[in-house]
Amino acid sequence: MYQWTPHSIRLLRDASEYSDYYKKLAERISVYLWSGVRICDAGCGLGYLSLELAKYAASVTAIDRSEKALEVLSENIQKLKISNITLRSGNIFKCPPTSRYDAMVFCFFGNTEESLAIVREQCEGKAILIKKDYDEHRFSIGPHLLHHYSFEKTCCDLDEKKICYQKERFSLHFGQPFHSLEDAVLFFQTYSQDDHPERIDEDMVKHKLIEDPSGKYSYYLPSEKRLGLIVLDSEDIPDEFSIHEKTIDT
Repeated sequence: MYQWTPHSIRLLRDASEYSDYYKKLAERISVYLWSGVRICDAGCGLGYLSLELAKYAASVTAIDRSEKALEVLSENIQKLKISNITLRSGNIFKCPPTSRYDAMVFCFFGNTEESLAIVREQCEGKAILIKKDYDEHRFSIGPHLLHHYSFEKTCCDLDEKKICYQKERFSLHFGQPFHSLEDAVLFFQTYSQDDHPERIDEDMVKHKLIEDPSGKYSYYLPSEKRLGLIVLDSEDIPDEFSIHEKTIDT
């Protein structure tokens, strides 16, 4: 499970509030939604996608295991005066809704079997999976392949299981602003998959940065994020997928 720290929360808040990444991502998702839909944002993290999805839904249930992350979402809900988001803290496997959701969104959350098991038991409509569509880690100094459930891997899994789905590929810009060069070094040390991230210094990272175009920050790390979107219907998931059989603690 991802561990949120004050530093990682601050960095993602800065990036999320700097760009329109989540606004555009929600617009992509909204194509597959309908009027009056009740959505679950599974593993919502800081909840910036939940905030945008709320514009297209009758209600959004935002679930995450991190109370620290949900505190950020709660703060933004109050600040923006949003009334149709409900927060739930806990393991989604153990947090079934009182009535099944109309749609569920899994943004970089869970592997294929986990997602299918959750949808099979908690959703009566569509599942929308957002996956990374790249193989190399973006925030390492040296080359490192990602070990994750990618868009291609998920599509292959669904093909093997003969589950029907729709898919599309697209890119969204989601860069990282920094108040200082020291802040940028700490970012790379935190997220790098290099063997010795503690050795990363200013000389290693400064050539990756540009001057912040907005003038609000000192530096900016441009980043184009390639994504894949998968849509499937809960009724197409075989009975073999049962949430009670899952032992992975997500």
